[in-house]
Amino acid sequence: MKNPLILFAVRCLLKLIVVAASPFAKVRFGLILHRSVGRISGNVEYYFRKRERDKDGEIHILVAGTDPVNKQLMTMIRRKAKATKGTYLIECDFLWNLFREAQGGRPAQPGRQGTDIDLSIWVNLRHAGYLIEWETWEEMGPQLQFTAEEETKGRALLKTLGLPEGAEFVVIHARDKAYTDSPDSIRLIDDYFTYNDFRDCDIQSYMPAAEWLTEQGIWVIRVGHVVEGPIQNDNPMIVDYAGRFRRHIEDPDFADVFLQAKCKFFLGCTAGIYYYSHMFDVPMAFVHMAPLAETGRVEHDLFILKRYWHSGKNRFLTFKEMVDRGADYNRIWHDTLRRYEEEGIEITDNAPEDLLELTKEMYARLAGTWKPEPGDAELQQGFRDAFPEGHPMRDFRGYMGADYTRKNKELLLP
Repeated sequence: MKNPLILFAVRCLLKLIVVAASPFAKVRFGLILHRSVGRISGNVEYYFRKRERDKDGEIHILVAGTDPVNKQLMTMIRRKAKATKGTYLIECDFLWNLFREAQGGRPAQPGRQGTDIDLSIWVNLRHAGYLIEWETWEEMGPQLQFTAEEETKGRALLKTLGLPEGAEFVVIHARDKAYTDSPDSIRLIDDYFTYNDFRDCDIQSYMPAAEWLTEQGIWVIRVGHVVEGPIQNDNPMIVDYAGRFRRHIEDPDFADVFLQAKCKFFLGCTAGIYYYSHMFDVPMAFVHMAPLAETGRVEHDLFILKRYWHSGKNRFLTFKEMVDRGADYNRIWHDTLRRYEEEGIEITDNAPEDLLELTKEMYARLAGTWKPEPGDAELQQGFRDAFPEGHPMRDFRGYMGADYTRKNKELLLP
């Protein structure tokens, strides 16, 4: 923690700059959270989409550190900032650390999304718009672009991984015990809830879906910057980039972004890495999602949720019962998890066949051949109705997998 007097002086200086510039232009500062996969991708993409949509004429001075979690993304951000009128990027570790302390504010809590900073001084780069507003993601296209040289480099990468020229591919990702969203955070062995993260899942549960995709002539690439171990599968069209290839790739930061940007759709779970696809408007098929607001981000997204087994009641709890127990946003904090454990609630993964059916639905929707059955709309509405009036999930854009809703009607309807 810096000297409080110094931090006070920095805040005063920034405020003075804002006030002094106010007759000519509105000036604000923004901190890029460059050491987090989800923040440097989702939050910054949302910022640029909103900047492009609003065209507010403000001057934004963005500050990032010199060691981003993904250097390819920072290269693309640097290009975009240079091309965006009124946006300036400074990469300086000292300045970033000083401004971070001066900005203050508490970490985001459910429903608040970290907005408790002085917005007269700061651009809010602490969230990606999710559960706040949906339109920006849908109205504005991707803001970060690959150069022609990078496109050529990406085609060479796909060839290295064994894909034929022009082959379609889907990427899959499973969060496991090796995953962290930031290299600065670790899973503490003596902390049960961080080491046994309820968001983790097993990559092998994806294999029936992966095999089915290859039968349709679509390649499958397993992505991730760090994983526990390789896939147990010898299908030559299922490429374990994360488990076998990534450590041998010359520029893995580029490969991480390119593969997820160019895939037919993303099939994965709740981890910040999914933004590598979402930021390029790739359709998302979310599986093993928890808690209840970890759902589709835009209208072309699909999702299925983990379920909550109650040992005392000897049944799965309805989504409304879980909303009442505080699982209605996109985070569950440790005190809530302890309450669940004491009550006998276990968060259970999706079955492999659930992933397979969601994959088939996404494939059919993209091909324009999917047709709903009678009663599907009521089941979709039943999920939204589990949330109270005024809750942002009442208006969320994605769709719960149709097969999943039909199999779990008792969790959706009163």
